Formats: sequence, C-alpha cells, structure tokens
Amino acid sequence: MPSKPFRFASVVLVSALLALTGCSSTATSTNAGSTARPADPVQSAKTVKKVERFNEVAKRARATRTGEVYLLRGLMDIFSRGMDVMGAKLNRAGVYAMVDSYTNWQEIANVIVKRSRQGDLSYPIVIMGHSLGGNDAPKMATYLGQRGIKVAYVVTFDPTESPYVGKNISRVINFYLPHDKNNRIRKGSGFNGTLKNISMAGHEEITHTTIEKNVKLQNEVIGRIMSMTKKKR
Repeated sequence: MPSKPFRFASVVLVSALLALTGCSSTATSTNAGSTARPADPVQSAKTVKKVERFNEVAKRARATRTGEVYLLRGLMDIFSRGMDVMGAKLNRAGVYAMVDSYTNWQEIANVIVKRSRQGDLSYPIVIMGHSLGGNDAPKMATYLGQRGIKVAYVVTFDPTESPYVGKNISRVINFYLPHDKNNRIRKGSGFNGTLKNISMAGHEEITHTTIEKNVKLQNEVIGRIMSMTKKKR
C-alpha cells in the first residue's frame, strides 16, 4: 500500500494536470468561438507586396507623357518577348508601360479600378496581348469598360481564341494568323467602337511566335500610341 506522502504527491500532480487541461480547453474553445483572428504579419506583408507589384507608383511618376499601356505576355512568359521590347520602347519615350503575364490580368485590372475611384488614372488606357495574352487583353478591356473605365486602344497579336470586346472600348486591332479554330475578335454587347481583324496570312516571315516581334507591326502600334498621348505639363 502506497505511503501517505506518495498518495498526497499523486493527488497534487493529478490536480495540476487537470487544471492545465482545463486552461487549454478553455483557450481552445475561446479561439474557436471567436470571429476575429489576429492578422498574420507574414501574410499581410505578402499581400501589401503583391498590391505594390501591380501598382508601380514610382514608375508611373517618372512618365513624361499621358496614358497607361498594359502588355500581356503569353504562355510561360517566354514566347512573347516582343511585348517586353515594345514596353521598353514606350517607357523610353516617356509613356508608362507595364509588361506582365496574361495570368495576372484581373489583378492588374482591379488595381486600375481602385485607382480610378481615387482619380489616379492617366488616360488614354491601352491594352495589348500576344497569344494567350491576346485572349485576355480583350477580356481585361471589357472588364474595365464594364466598370466605367474607357479603354482607348486594344491590340492583339495572334490570339488562340475568339474573344469579344464590350462597351467603353474605342479601337481594337487584331493581327492574326488564321487557325483551324477561329481567332478573330468579335463585337460584344455595347461595343460601338472600331474593330479590325487583320490577317497576316501570306507573310512567311510572320509566325505565331514572331508576330509580336515584327518591327513593322511594333512601329505601327507604338506610332499610334504616341499620337494618342501627349506631353505632361
């Protein structure tokens, strides 16, 4: 039979364990029932960084001409480097230009919508895309137009689908190589601008992976953008 000191120590140990268990249960129950959770500082930092990535405040401030140009690359960001070339040319000419993946079009558009509510947009707005980016450039323009943001110019280089454009879009040019599947851009509800589908068939030097790198097409597009923008005061 255990001695009295041993029994007493056992009782004290069990009581302490029960007390700790009770505290743990209470804490778990309280946290589970709470609707407010403390912000995760790491996640918050990631969110802020992501918003800044699509905002580019400092870069826009350096622009010496009006307007904003958004260029969407296609698959894996490696087959659309002509978009980077055009973006660099526009930036050197003083026009703000942002080049990014087609997968990010909606996040970029949401930043534009937010800035429009703050009166922080510089018009005209131009959106361009190649390949899968050519599929999403009209979607991005239509998304902005539906939210009251006028898009002056949309340019697509050989999209792989047949997207449509909606209201508040002024001019759309689609340079395309005819596919088995139709890849002409269509007029959607509310569109009353100018739409041209220009076939590149017969131009042997132009392929799906070189069309946006064609210097003649690049110069034509950049020339129109420069004529639409003006020097800032």
